[in-house]
Amino acid sequence: MAAGRAGRAAGVLCAMCLLLQFDSISSNPRPVFGAVNGNVTFYASSSIYFPEILWKKNMDKVIEWEEYHGSRAFPPFVGRVHLNTISGDLTIFNLTSSDEDEYEVEFLGTADDIKFTLLVLDPLPIPTLNCTSTLEDIIVHCKIPESYKRHTNYTKYSWSCSSAQCINTSDPSEVLIKKNNDLSQKIQCIISNPLSKQISSLILATCVPPGNSRNRWAILVVVIIIAIVTVLLIKGTYTFFFKKISFKLELIFQRPGN
Repeated sequence: MAAGRAGRAAGVLCAMCLLLQFDSISSNPRPVFGAVNGNVTFYASSSIYFPEILWKKNMDKVIEWEEYHGSRAFPPFVGRVHLNTISGDLTIFNLTSSDEDEYEVEFLGTADDIKFTLLVLDPLPIPTLNCTSTLEDIIVHCKIPESYKRHTNYTKYSWSCSSAQCINTSDPSEVLIKKNNDLSQKIQCIISNPLSKQISSLILATCVPPGNSRNRWAILVVVIIIAIVTVLLIKGTYTFFFKKISFKLELIFQRPGN
């Protein structure tokens, strides 16, 4: 008898713990990520057997199961869902963007529900790298197509290059590199979201026109020197011919009879 009472007490305590767990979950829906055309599972993970389970999307039924009548799926989830009648877990196949919403599971005999917020992400595009060049720096830009617009707040940027080489800017999709670094090295841009990532790379030397990398200053100095020498030569030539003409005119005016 004592053992029976202890068992029943343990069962009641377990049920109370589960209800408390449901209450904490229902007040804060769990974010769940899925990919377009992929699958997603909502883990109810119940350890107690329930004779009836109902899953809903917002206020619409997704699938319901009763112990003596089996399960029934509702449009547009017919043929796209699987319910684990032991744990209460729900799997949705062939996800579409229209599947996004709040989902909840109801167990017979419980006052609270477990809620999830489904976010369906589009496949990540391959980023495009391009660069702009100034006198001393190279700025590499990592861009994704403008057509990729949904849930971009979950897209993160990171860079693969030496910490001494790459200088972060206020824009995470850009990085600055000094031209006095080794420009033969490769730099990578990694974009990621909670489900996947894409990588693109380029060789830094391709950002600088041939012959205009590290010796740019030397070339500039040479150009300035040539310009100064040219100006001096022109000025000297002009002065020479001006003096020569002035001398000839002076001789002409000094001749007798003039």
